[in-house]
Amino acid sequence: MSDTIDRLTGTLGELVKKAKEVGSQAIGTVDPDGTVRGVYERGAERTKAYARIAKLNLELNRESEELRRVYTEIGRLYFEQAREKAEGFFAPLFAQAETSAAKLRSIENEIAALKEAVFEEKAEKDIEVEIGAFDDIVSADEKAVTGEE
Repeated sequence: MSDTIDRLTGTLGELVKKAKEVGSQAIGTVDPDGTVRGVYERGAERTKAYARIAKLNLELNRESEELRRVYTEIGRLYFEQAREKAEGFFAPLFAQAETSAAKLRSIENEIAALKEAVFEEKAEKDIEVEIGAFDDIVSADEKAVTGEE
């Protein structure tokens, strides 16, 4: 995705640069009678062309991303179907995929265990705080009843 942003930023930078060039050309090419119609028309055409280029670059990036997604899905489906009978150059790739999947499961399990421990610990502290607050309320009520301060 950052590649898309980099391309878009580069394209926009080029548009700004070209717009400045067109503006400087307009100043130097004003007709003797003060008209700039031809320069304006050429500048407008260039601006339209640059805008179209930017739009096409965005479309190109979208289509490239979609193609990458489709290839990924094809690979995933093939992997699921041929997992047990990998042959040729697919065998080491399948083994690498299995290793990565096992690592992912291990990391997910560790995260789940840590979250569970943190939530249990937090729940215990919340109960302690509630019990402590309850004790304070009872003490305050007892003092109010007995008239102690």
